[in-house]
Amino acid sequence: MSNSALVDIDSLQISVRLSRTRRLKIVDYASMKINPGEMIGLIGESGSGKTMLCRALIGTLRRRDAYISGGSVMFDGMDLATAKNDVWRQVRGKRIGYVPQSALAGPNPVLTIEAQLLESLGGDETLSRADAKKRAKELLDIVQIRRPDIVMKQYPNQLSGGMKQRVMIACAIALQPELIVADEPTTGLDVTVQAEIMKLLKEIRDQFNTAIILVSHDLPLINDVCDQITVMHAGATVENIASAEIEKSKHPYTIALYKSRIDLAPPRGELITIAGQPPAVGAWQTGCRFNQRCDFVTDACLIGEHPKYIELSATHQTACINHAGIEAKIGSSL
Repeated sequence: MSNSALVDIDSLQISVRLSRTRRLKIVDYASMKINPGEMIGLIGESGSGKTMLCRALIGTLRRRDAYISGGSVMFDGMDLATAKNDVWRQVRGKRIGYVPQSALAGPNPVLTIEAQLLESLGGDETLSRADAKKRAKELLDIVQIRRPDIVMKQYPNQLSGGMKQRVMIACAIALQPELIVADEPTTGLDVTVQAEIMKLLKEIRDQFNTAIILVSHDLPLINDVCDQITVMHAGATVENIASAEIEKSKHPYTIALYKSRIDLAPPRGELITIAGQPPAVGAWQTGCRFNQRCDFVTDACLIGEHPKYIELSATHQTACINHAGIEAKIGSSL
């Protein structure tokens, strides 16, 4: 990866408070880098730590009684892992935008669309109210909402799911942030609307050179729209790879995810699935956390700590200690 990374997350650890004395680590060894204008896909099964990683980037871990217990989250030279409230007031919304997981629950139901956009624009103290209203309408134009004058006066319950998500994207880009964190932005939307939202995000990236983290369970979607793919499993980053090289993966978990793609299944054929279940959050076994489900497991995978990243190239890192040994089998596995 480039040394000029906008975001550099290194060995991030996140824990939650279970009681006054008990703590549970839910993310461990999470690492990723994002360059300006780059779109990164973040994938992994439920419970792998994707959403908590996003919350660390937007400073909302406390709302889940969680906190950063180790590692660093560097954003343009600032370590957000130790940032105070005054720093977050200058970063959240202004330099890092956020698109929430559910379009249906995202907008505030008691505020008009205009009020929500004006609230997002409130961080720009140079805008007069008239200029802010003009900018709010421009934002609706950018996210391709028709009849913006009418929509501005409407409430979220009067909009479709796709329009609600476009409004949330408009709020996220209101102050032209350098990074947008989109946590499963197409959840609950039909396939046609999903495609429109993905096209919109790509256009925003191209127009404003905005870096985007796109969280999704949909590997074909991620593979199609993202530059890089970061894979998480059981609270750890296991691989980072260019999307164009996904078939050259050197981690068994990524290989298993790729093989289980529904679009690769033959008509009326059996869908390939990943055997077993991921370990319970925080109750990780010794060695590699994928060793109970892996087709390439060896004795070395069962001992010690979870493997750290191994640098294979500038755009490819893996956490598999047997990556060289499975390389010859990759061709028949994918």
